[in-house]
This record gives sequence, structure tokens and C-alpha cells, in this order.
Amino acid sequence: MSNRDNMIKPDFMSDEDWEGLKEATESLERIKGDAKADVADYLANPEGRSTGAGPSGLPTLLLSALGRKSGEERTTPLVFLQHGNDMIVVGSLAGYDTHPAWVLNVRANPECAAQLDDNKMKVIARDASDEERTALWPKLTELFPPWGYFQKQTDRPFAIVVLSPTGSA
Repeated sequence: MSNRDNMIKPDFMSDEDWEGLKEATESLERIKGDAKADVADYLANPEGRSTGAGPSGLPTLLLSALGRKSGEERTTPLVFLQHGNDMIVVGSLAGYDTHPAWVLNVRANPECAAQLDDNKMKVIARDASDEERTALWPKLTELFPPWGYFQKQTDRPFAIVVLSPTGSA
């Protein structure tokens, strides 16, 4: 039995959205496969993705980081909150009990890259401070309410990662 077996539909979701969310997050393999497809789709049509013009309707960036084990570049699409010059991303992995690989990768090597639409930039990743977490969490769950729901499904505190631009990539 996993922490996913006892999930109850949150009040803010329709039955149809709830069934879609359960299906899309039914396994880590499904999540990884969908992420790969989302990266390819983003690269093929990047215009407006950073402002929510993509299929999800949410502001999305591509984060590229070196794999901590493989040393190979790994790219993942992430919903983000623009906060001044910084971009804030959440390591929710849909409430699974493990951190997503990208979180472990940027903790091992914080020098990475972000792409917003066609704009590619170098960034430094760091975990938000406790103060930042407290200030940012309500804004993040307003942007994407499922994060608040998923956080209640696990004892693992979600990583809140600050991506600070350092120059063009």
C-alpha cells in the first residue's frame, strides 16, 4: 500500500478533474513519461509557455540540470512562480514520498539552466529559506492548488527551490 491509496478528492476539484489527476499521477513511470513528452512539446512550440499559454494553462519553464549519478543533462518541465528576477519551483512529485530526481540533481550541482519560451539562461538553484518558504507557500498554492493537496499526502516536506538567473545560456 502506498500513500496514494487513501487519497480523497479535494473540494476544489470537479469529479472529472480529479479522475484526470489520479490517472496522470498513478505511477512514477507515468509521471516521467508525461514529463518527457511535455519537454518535447515545449521545445517544439515554446512561445508563451512561461505565461501559461501551453496545454496546462500554467506558467511553465524547462529546467536542465546535470544528473547526479549519470553526469548527463536532464531536462524537466516545471510550473513556476515568478518572484522578482527569481523563479520558484516546487518538488512535489504529486505527493509521492520521494523527492523528484531534479531536486536531488540541483542540490548536487546547483549550476543549471532554465528556459522560458525561447529564452535560455544560466541559473543557480538553492532551497528556499524557512522564511521564504513561509512567505511563498500561499502564493504557490494559489497558483497551483494541487500542491497544497499533495503536500498533505506525504510527511516529506516539498522542496521549494529558488532559481536565480546568472546570465545567458
